[in-house]
Amino acid sequence: MSDIDKELIRRKLESLREYIQRLEELKALNKQNFLGDHHNFGLAEHYLQLSIEIVLDVCRHLVVALNIKTPEDSRGLFQILAEQNILTGKFSEKNKNMAGFRNRLVHEYSEVDHGRVYTYLQNYFGEFEIFIVEISRYLQG
Repeated sequence: MSDIDKELIRRKLESLREYIQRLEELKALNKQNFLGDHHNFGLAEHYLQLSIEIVLDVCRHLVVALNIKTPEDSRGLFQILAEQNILTGKFSEKNKNMAGFRNRLVHEYSEVDHGRVYTYLQNYFGEFEIFIVEISRYLQG
Protein backbone atom coordinates (compact mmCIF):
# COMPACT_ATOMS: atom_id res chain seq x y z
CA MET A 1 0.00 0.00 0.00
CA SER A 2 3.04 2.28 -0.16
CA ASP A 3 1.97 3.88 -3.44
CA ILE A 4 -1.32 5.07 -2.01
CA ASP A 5 -1.31 8.73 -1.08
CA LYS A 6 -3.30 8.42 2.13
CA GLU A 7 -3.13 12.14 2.82
CA LEU A 8 -4.61 12.94 -0.59
CA ILE A 9 -7.44 10.51 0.06
CA ARG A 10 -8.05 11.91 3.54
CA ARG A 11 -8.28 15.45 2.13
CA LYS A 12 -10.74 14.30 -0.51
CA LEU A 13 -12.85 12.49 2.08
CA GLU A 14 -12.87 15.62 4.24
CA SER A 15 -14.17 17.62 1.27
CA LEU A 16 -16.78 14.93 0.73
CA ARG A 17 -17.89 15.32 4.36
CA GLU A 18 -18.32 19.07 3.78
CA TYR A 19 -20.46 18.45 0.70
CA ILE A 20 -22.53 15.92 2.63
CA GLN A 21 -23.28 18.57 5.26
CA ARG A 22 -24.45 20.97 2.55
CA LEU A 23 -26.55 18.30 0.89
CA GLU A 24 -28.22 17.35 4.19
CA GLU A 25 -30.11 20.65 4.22
CA LEU A 26 -31.41 20.04 0.71
CA LYS A 27 -32.28 16.43 1.45
CA ALA A 28 -34.43 17.58 4.37
CA LEU A 29 -36.73 19.59 2.08
CA ASN A 30 -39.95 18.05 0.92
CA LYS A 31 -40.21 17.49 -2.83
CA GLN A 32 -42.47 20.46 -3.45
CA ASN A 33 -40.14 22.91 -1.71
CA PHE A 34 -37.09 21.34 -3.33
CA LEU A 35 -38.52 21.63 -6.84
CA GLY A 36 -40.15 25.00 -6.20
CA ASP A 37 -36.87 26.89 -5.88
CA HIS A 38 -34.24 26.66 -8.59
CA HIS A 39 -31.56 27.42 -6.02
CA ASN A 40 -32.34 24.14 -4.26
CA PHE A 41 -31.97 21.81 -7.20
CA GLY A 42 -29.10 23.85 -8.63
CA LEU A 43 -27.13 23.51 -5.41
CA ALA A 44 -28.07 19.84 -5.08
CA GLU A 45 -26.87 19.11 -8.61
CA HIS A 46 -23.62 20.95 -7.96
CA TYR A 47 -22.83 19.27 -4.65
CA LEU A 48 -23.89 15.86 -5.92
CA GLN A 49 -21.60 16.27 -8.90
CA LEU A 50 -18.68 17.29 -6.66
CA SER A 51 -19.39 14.44 -4.26
CA ILE A 52 -19.49 11.86 -7.03
CA GLU A 53 -16.29 13.32 -8.53
CA ILE A 54 -14.53 12.78 -5.21
CA VAL A 55 -15.76 9.20 -4.97
CA LEU A 56 -14.57 8.46 -8.50
CA ASP A 57 -11.23 10.25 -7.96
CA VAL A 58 -10.50 8.21 -4.83
CA CYS A 59 -11.40 5.01 -6.67
CA ARG A 60 -9.19 5.91 -9.63
CA HIS A 61 -6.31 6.74 -7.31
CA LEU A 62 -6.59 3.38 -5.59
CA VAL A 63 -6.77 1.46 -8.87
CA VAL A 64 -3.65 3.21 -10.18
CA ALA A 65 -1.71 3.11 -6.91
CA LEU A 66 -2.39 -0.59 -6.40
CA ASN A 67 -1.62 -1.33 -10.04
CA ILE A 68 -4.78 -3.35 -10.51
CA LYS A 69 -6.63 -3.72 -13.77
CA THR A 70 -8.02 -0.50 -15.11
CA PRO A 71 -11.72 -0.58 -15.95
CA GLU A 72 -12.96 0.36 -19.39
CA ASP A 73 -14.87 3.25 -17.87
CA SER A 74 -15.69 4.79 -14.49
CA ARG A 75 -18.63 2.43 -14.01
CA GLY A 76 -16.22 -0.45 -13.52
CA LEU A 77 -14.29 1.16 -10.68
CA PHE A 78 -16.60 -0.07 -7.94
CA GLN A 79 -16.61 -3.66 -9.20
CA ILE A 80 -12.80 -3.77 -9.40
CA LEU A 81 -12.43 -2.34 -5.90
CA ALA A 82 -15.02 -4.80 -4.59
CA GLU A 83 -13.01 -7.64 -6.13
CA GLN A 84 -10.01 -6.32 -4.17
CA ASN A 85 -12.07 -6.19 -0.93
CA ILE A 86 -11.65 -2.43 -0.72
CA LEU A 87 -15.36 -1.74 -1.22
CA THR A 88 -18.12 -4.17 -0.37
CA GLY A 89 -20.03 -5.94 -3.07
CA LYS A 90 -23.20 -4.38 -1.71
CA PHE A 91 -21.81 -0.87 -2.16
CA SER A 92 -20.51 -1.74 -5.62
CA GLU A 93 -23.82 -3.15 -6.79
CA LYS A 94 -25.96 -0.32 -5.42
CA ASN A 95 -23.72 2.40 -6.83
CA LYS A 96 -22.65 0.98 -10.17
CA ASN A 97 -24.59 3.71 -11.99
CA MET A 98 -23.14 6.59 -9.97
CA ALA A 99 -20.69 7.49 -12.75
CA GLY A 100 -23.55 7.60 -15.25
CA PHE A 101 -25.50 9.96 -13.01
CA ARG A 102 -22.42 12.18 -12.70
CA ASN A 103 -22.06 12.19 -16.51
CA ARG A 104 -25.67 13.25 -16.87
CA LEU A 105 -25.14 16.11 -14.41
CA VAL A 106 -22.00 17.27 -16.23
CA HIS A 107 -22.73 16.67 -19.89
CA GLU A 108 -26.51 16.67 -20.14
CA TYR A 109 -27.22 19.32 -17.53
CA SER A 110 -29.92 21.00 -19.61
CA GLU A 111 -31.85 17.72 -19.71
CA VAL A 112 -31.50 16.75 -16.04
CA ASP A 113 -34.83 15.91 -14.46
CA HIS A 114 -34.92 17.82 -11.17
CA GLY A 115 -37.31 15.27 -9.72
CA ARG A 116 -34.71 12.59 -10.42
CA VAL A 117 -32.10 14.66 -8.59
CA TYR A 118 -34.45 14.82 -5.60
CA THR A 119 -35.01 11.06 -5.76
CA TYR A 120 -31.27 10.40 -6.02
CA LEU A 121 -30.67 12.63 -3.03
CA GLN A 122 -33.29 10.78 -1.01
CA ASN A 123 -32.23 7.26 -2.02
CA TYR A 124 -28.44 7.46 -2.37
CA PHE A 125 -27.38 10.20 0.02
CA GLY A 126 -26.25 7.71 2.67
CA GLU A 127 -23.97 6.00 0.16
CA PHE A 128 -21.44 8.81 0.48
CA GLU A 129 -21.07 8.11 4.20
CA ILE A 130 -20.76 4.40 3.51
CA PHE A 131 -18.01 5.14 1.00
CA ILE A 132 -16.12 7.19 3.58
CA VAL A 133 -16.40 4.36 6.11
CA GLU A 134 -15.30 1.67 3.66
CA ILE A 135 -12.33 3.63 2.31
CA SER A 136 -11.26 4.72 5.81
CA ARG A 137 -11.46 1.12 6.98
CA TYR A 138 -9.27 0.01 4.09
CA LEU A 139 -6.68 2.74 4.73
CA GLN A 140 -6.45 1.76 8.38
CA GLY A 141 -6.13 -1.79 7.17
